[in-house]
Amino acid sequence: MNEMINKITTTLIAYGADNLMAIMIIVFFIGVILKFLMYYLLKAEYNFSSAFETRTHRYLNREYIESKNVSKFHEVVEFILKKTFTESYVARKKQFRKRKEDSKVAAVNRIFLVEMGAKSLIDDTLKQTRYHDSGKVPDFKNISRYVFNSNPYFNKLWGVIPIGLTNNVFSKLPSLFIIGGIFGTFLGISKGLPALKAIDPGNIMAAQSTLGNFLESMTFAMYSSVVGIFLSVCFTIMNAFMSYNSLYLSLVDRFTQSLELLWKDSNS
Repeated sequence: MNEMINKITTTLIAYGADNLMAIMIIVFFIGVILKFLMYYLLKAEYNFSSAFETRTHRYLNREYIESKNVSKFHEVVEFILKKTFTESYVARKKQFRKRKEDSKVAAVNRIFLVEMGAKSLIDDTLKQTRYHDSGKVPDFKNISRYVFNSNPYFNKLWGVIPIGLTNNVFSKLPSLFIIGGIFGTFLGISKGLPALKAIDPGNIMAAQSTLGNFLESMTFAMYSSVVGIFLSVCFTIMNAFMSYNSLYLSLVDRFTQSLELLWKDSNS
């Protein structure tokens, strides 16, 4: 049993001391890329919620002539949601020849399944509002949370990587970088200590060479902690500037307030 533990420990020290720093750097860059991609998808979700809010206010200001025959709450929500989708995605496709940037936006939207997410959002919302044309005031907060949380296209990057779970991991990543840096330092020290056993006090030149190699090994081991702290600071700053939770709460609030305004207007 002791031999197996010694082999595992020796392998861990030998492999970890040489590769842990590189692994942390690779994890950092993968995390940065995924963070930007996830934030883009959440931003697209926020833009749709904001566009819905804008068209809600236009409807309340009676700017849409074609909405005169729409009166029920469910019909009004359906009208505005479909108008939001049409003006945000469908109308832009017809402007490709006039505006080159629109073609790039549409291509990115297809890659991230943004339009599919918007359609799913509309369908889920209409399923909820269909039963609330009159009577008791619905809990719009819960409705908004449901339609956003149950959306398979906005909650998963490319429909595969779960955004909520990945964001939770990213929130812990700065601490893991620091722990990894300290762990790498101890691995480096553990790897260099056995060399001190081979020092021959009678051979000064060989002893100096061994001590020199040991100090170089210690210096490299200390770099792991420095790199870990640096990566932790960088990722913490990125988490602060691209906060998933604050943007999510904002888009849910916008969507909720729009539904509440439409409800009050329809039942006034």
